[in-house]
Amino acid sequence: MTERRIDILVVDDDEIDRESVRRLLGPNFRMSEASSAGEALSAIAAAPPDCILLDYRLPDMDGIEMLPDITQRSIPVIILTGVESSEIIVRSMQRGAQDYLVKNQLTPIALEHAISSAIERTRLQEDIKEKNRQLRELASALAVAEQRERRRISHILHDGVQQMLYGIQMRSQMLKSDLEAEPGQVLHLQAIQSLVQQAILTTRSLAVELSPLMLYSDGLAAALEWLAVHMQETYNLHVDLDLQADFHGSEDIRYLLFQLVRELLFNVVKHAGVNDAQLCLSTQDGCLSISVTDTGRGFSPEAYAQAENSNGGFGLYSARERLALFGGELEIITQPGAGVRATILAPKNPEMPTRRKSRDTHDL
Repeated sequence: MTERRIDILVVDDDEIDRESVRRLLGPNFRMSEASSAGEALSAIAAAPPDCILLDYRLPDMDGIEMLPDITQRSIPVIILTGVESSEIIVRSMQRGAQDYLVKNQLTPIALEHAISSAIERTRLQEDIKEKNRQLRELASALAVAEQRERRRISHILHDGVQQMLYGIQMRSQMLKSDLEAEPGQVLHLQAIQSLVQQAILTTRSLAVELSPLMLYSDGLAAALEWLAVHMQETYNLHVDLDLQADFHGSEDIRYLLFQLVRELLFNVVKHAGVNDAQLCLSTQDGCLSISVTDTGRGFSPEAYAQAENSNGGFGLYSARERLALFGGELEIITQPGAGVRATILAPKNPEMPTRRKSRDTHDL
């Protein structure tokens, strides 16, 4: 079986330079030509080549300026230059070129090696992108599954266990009325009632912590109001609320945003050394904005960077990863002794990514 030839597009306005490349390419390559940026882009759209040899100077556009339009198609690009310039090399690599070649130093072996390496590196990069996409989809599926399992357990506690405890409480109350004349028995019943009441309060708190019902019935703002009360009662953290907006979109997104805000408030409790925080829900530049601010210890950018690199510290790395699942981001402003301002920015109509049935060749 004959091996498929590699399609090469040479983009150069100098006919002699194009002919030089043609003569250097071996029989395993099939070459097409373009003498301008516009001609090259039309050729790429009609039939994407396996690799592009691109002159950095073209009559209608700087060749390097073309790179983003080409590399987003996952086509490897090698820059051709008349002189070896560090500035050209750096600009080319920053914009996505795989390699560069000096025209008067070209040899058949060097050219073939550069093309093969560029194609292989691009293929590896695309494989990594695909693996990352699959990991994001898996993380998304796990996050949604966790949220739904929490909600299921919350419903079991609310509709099942609590109802049984209420039943026990009512029965013991009626039995107590029947045994008013026997003090010893009444004491036992009072102890049972106290334990049942504690169990009811515990299961009610656990059900709400696992999955606050108002998050689904009343929206994100109502859930954040409950969270502020919960942080005060449980951790003695006073949360000053400024709810200028609300979010009633996807239940999965609502729960994820709620979880992230709760984690940021836990960070205040654990690390800030203060008993007050501000929570603001608003819209900013067309995005949903949720900020948690404290005036506590803060931390240095170096400590934050180190925590990010170690996938730990302050719980901020996991927050960034989960926000990225639906196009959100987390901004942190802090300095030692100057507190922390953590801002969640999310699209107004975010959607969790869903698993695709077939593998795409291009990524987001």
